[in-house]
Amino acid sequence: MGIVTYPDEALRGRSSPVENIDKEVVSLADGMTEALFRAEGIGLAAPQVGVLKRLIVVNVEDDFHIVVNPEIVQTNEEKESAAEGCLSIPGPEADVERPTRVEVRGYDLDGNEVKLTREGLAARVFLHEVDHLNGTLFIDHLSETARSATLKEYRNARKEENTGAAA
Repeated sequence: MGIVTYPDEALRGRSSPVENIDKEVVSLADGMTEALFRAEGIGLAAPQVGVLKRLIVVNVEDDFHIVVNPEIVQTNEEKESAAEGCLSIPGPEADVERPTRVEVRGYDLDGNEVKLTREGLAARVFLHEVDHLNGTLFIDHLSETARSATLKEYRNARKEENTGAAA
C-alpha cells in the first residue's frame, strides 16, 4: 500500500464513516500500519492511501492506536505553534498553531469505544490526521505566503527527485 502525495484528489475528499468493521477495514488498517512504519511516520489517515474512509493510525513515542471513525470531542484553549510535516507532502515543514490538548473518541478494530486524551505532539498528530479525514492539509492552516513557500519547497524537491531518477 502506497502513500499518495499532493495534489492527489483523495487528499481533498471528505471521508465517509466506516459502517462495519469487517475484514476489508482490518486489511486497510493493516496496510496503513505497514505504510506508516515503512515511511517512519507518526500518523496516517486513510485518504493518504487513497481511501476515503474515517480511519487513522497514530504512533507517537510507542503509543500506538488505530481509531475507526475518530471524532475530536474537545480541545483546550491553549495553543502552540510547532513545525509540522506530512507524509503526503514529503519534505517541507512549517509552523502550525494547534491546541496543546485533545480528547478523541472513536472505535478500535474490535468495535469497542475508545476515548483518548493526549497532549503535546500526540495531540497535534491526532488533530492533523482527523483534518485529513475532512480534506484539510496542514498547509491549509498557513498564511498564503507560508503556504506558497512550503509548496514551492515541495515542488522543487519533487523536481530534484525526478531529475535525479532520470539521470
